Amino acid sequence: MSGYLKLAVKNLLRHRIRSALTMLGIAASVGVLFSVLSFNSGFNKGLAEELDRTGLHFMVVPSGCAHEVAALVLHGAVIPKFLDTGVMQHLQETSGIAMATPILVAQQPNPQKERIDLIYGVDMEVLSAIKPGWQINGKIPTQDNEILLGHEVADHEGLKPGDVFTETAEGTPLVIAGVVGLTGSQDDAFVYLPIQTAQQILERPGAATAIGVKVTDPERMNEITDALTAAVPGIQIVTMGQVMNSIANLAASARALSLAIVLIAVLISAVGVMNSILMSVFERSQEIGMMRAVGASRQDVFRIILEETTILSLTGGVFGIAIATLGSKLIEAFVRSVMPFVPTGSLISFDPFLALGSMLFIMVIGLCAGLYPACKASKIHPVEAIKG
Repeated sequence: MSGYLKLAVKNLLRHRIRSALTMLGIAASVGVLFSVLSFNSGFNKGLAEELDRTGLHFMVVPSGCAHEVAALVLHGAVIPKFLDTGVMQHLQETSGIAMATPILVAQQPNPQKERIDLIYGVDMEVLSAIKPGWQINGKIPTQDNEILLGHEVADHEGLKPGDVFTETAEGTPLVIAGVVGLTGSQDDAFVYLPIQTAQQILERPGAATAIGVKVTDPERMNEITDALTAAVPGIQIVTMGQVMNSIANLAASARALSLAIVLIAVLISAVGVMNSILMSVFERSQEIGMMRAVGASRQDVFRIILEETTILSLTGGVFGIAIATLGSKLIEAFVRSVMPFVPTGSLISFDPFLALGSMLFIMVIGLCAGLYPACKASKIHPVEAIKG
């Protein structure tokens, strides 16, 4: 450790509480900055992975809001529109389509239990393809009267595979074939039925809220979607890329607000650094004047003060990133509670490149905040300081 650095550390330790509070302010701003940047990176990566796991290339839905469509594609949001029954037949007859599966999502009153169930009708034969990440306790339904329960529904009702969930209007018991493991998403709140059973219960034979489509050749997707749009009126075709853009745009406003708050926090911490160092300079005017009198140059004084701001910024930055990494689960839980959609999986994790970028940013801010106090200290006249 050089003599300059030892002197800078000694000066900071003279006022431990003030130095600690200054570093705490820096740590808070760096922690928030790192968390926002890490979440942004994890959000885009998680969204792309979740869309890729669906195994679908595009969705056919009723014409409507793009955000509703995106929510429906990923987590079965309920929208009060249904496709015409002839759309599925048209898709089956279209060349280049490898798979077309109808999805029926709706709310259904359950007078027996005095509640409203969220119904998700789907072709059980393709469920593994469109929900590959699910862990199921039990089995996928093979009979019309068998169902799957989301984890939240099963846990709330205390149900397990083999139990009877409810009875249809005709008195047919709906038996639980399996329970979906915890996903941490809206999937946990749904009751999954074979599509024909859901259509029967909702009294909408042949209806679908959406149709998921997989093509044989992705390079022909634009050709297929253009042909379907021209041939079938009243439908909206949304590709997985469009869904990703829609959700990313929806989340952009929240991230922009977060970044604005981060910048304000960084500026406040920079003012705190400047104030702390200035106070130290004013308190040590006579000491600095004595240093100048015994041979210290202006550059020496300038360097000592600048090293003090560097130590504050570096220590606060490291501490902030450590707190953000250790508290990532709590931060993630809070973000999930306030954002309309967040992909499943861990979104905030330690990224050395983001950590390094955050550290460099706060170091630059800290050095800029220390320039004025350093200049002020270097201009102290030896004689005036000793007299003062």
